[in-house]
Parts: sequence; C-alpha cells; structure tokens
Amino acid sequence: MTQPQVIISEDLSGVGQVSLGVALPLLAALGFNCAVLPTAYLSTHTGGLGRPVVTDLAAQIAPTSAHWKTLPLQPQGVLLGYLGKAALAAWQQVLPDWQAAPVRLLDPAMADGGKLYAGFDAAYVAAMRELIPQASVMTPNLTEAQLLLGQEPDLAPRSDEGAAELATQLVKTFGVQVLVTGIPLLDGSLAVAGCTDAAAPAWLNRNQRLPGHYFGTGDLFAAVVCGALMRGQTLQHAAILGANFVARAIQQTDDPRLGLNFAAGLP
Repeated sequence: MTQPQVIISEDLSGVGQVSLGVALPLLAALGFNCAVLPTAYLSTHTGGLGRPVVTDLAAQIAPTSAHWKTLPLQPQGVLLGYLGKAALAAWQQVLPDWQAAPVRLLDPAMADGGKLYAGFDAAYVAAMRELIPQASVMTPNLTEAQLLLGQEPDLAPRSDEGAAELATQLVKTFGVQVLVTGIPLLDGSLAVAGCTDAAAPAWLNRNQRLPGHYFGTGDLFAAVVCGALMRGQTLQHAAILGANFVARAIQQTDDPRLGLNFAAGLP
C-alpha cells in the first residue's frame, strides 16, 4: 500500500518545539509521508527566548507547489499553521490546487489572550476570512474565533450554550468544520467547542485547566487533529485525542520556554 501523504506548511523554529518542528515528527509517527513547505525559518520560537532571527520563505510557496503538481503527489491532507502576511497571500492562490485532499486543516494562528500577534492587523484578519472557505476544517482559539466573527475579544468564562454557539456561528459563516479551543467555562474547565455542519448541533469537550503557559499547544493540537481525521476519526474524537495528547505533553514538559515535550507521548 502506498504510504499516505500530507502537506505541512507553517514556520520552522531552530530551537523550540512548536509549529513545523512538532507537526512533522508527529505526522510521520502516525504513518504519513510528509511534504513540508516552511513559511519562514526562525532561530528560536517567539516566546521567552529573545528576539529571533527570521528568514521569510513565503516566496518559495508558489513555485514549490507548482513543482509538486508535476509529481505523483496525492496528499490525503493539507495542514496550514502560522503563515504571516506574504505566506497567507501565497496560500490563497495555491490552496485551490490541492482541493482534492479530503482533509484541509487551517489553524488561523494570528491572536491569543484577547489580542492579535505583533505585526498583524484587521487586514490580516480579513485575508484569513478569505482563505478559510478553501479549508475543510479550522481550529481557531477563542480570541481568533471572535475576531473572525467580527467580535471584540472577550475572555470571560461563558456558559456551555455560549461556547457551543461560537462554533455554530463559525460554521454558518464560513461553511467549514470548526473546533474552537481554549474556551473558559463557568465551572472552571476549558472546552473545545466543535461543529461539523450548520444543520448539526455543536458539542463541547471539557478539559481540566492545567497551570502555567505553554507555547505550541495549538500547533500540537492541530497536528493531532489533522492526523486523526486522515486516519478516519470523527471530528469530535479527533478533538479528544488532540486535547489529551496536549495535556500529556504539558505534564512531561520541564522547561516551557523550549516548547512541549511531545516526544514522550509519541509511542
């Protein structure tokens, strides 16, 4: 049997277990032949290790994709993580070429903690809105979900119904499957809210809130979900697997500045 293929495109950090440095080994361990298209190279990830040296690789996306189209490459999935302005524009042009891939997961990494990442603005949010309909599933965190819906970010705990409504609104707006991560609930837990179709009810997966702040949790979650969907799991089961794997990685991590110790959970 031909080894199933997946395209991964996000930034690569030389130091720090985040983004492409997480997704590549994880999806390889799940049995996929990975075609990687870095959007940028950073000497370190951007949290707690000083100002990284950054090399933008967005100009390579279109010609690389064009070359790949000449190959016997038939990916079952496409995983898009942190892009940046130039890479997002490139993928707006390129992603239509890979619509045959049944799983096209977009993690709209652009904000957290109630605010956009440095260097991003309302125009970037608008551009992300244009890219989303080309995906089959997206995994925004709470802040990203609210920005995509044109709402002011509000991180206050919410009811189960309020959390589920976020996922429903996103599905109705963009027409793709949705997992909204990191939603604080009134009972003190964190939830992932999911919805597969505008006609289907949304659902919640509850998770225990773990102390501390860890970089790369969204990257790890998205990679697990993408792999699980390509292996035939339902969206809800994929979300459970992703959250459980992230929790295990957090519990095995000694120095959060270096990212999550995801390798401990690979077996």
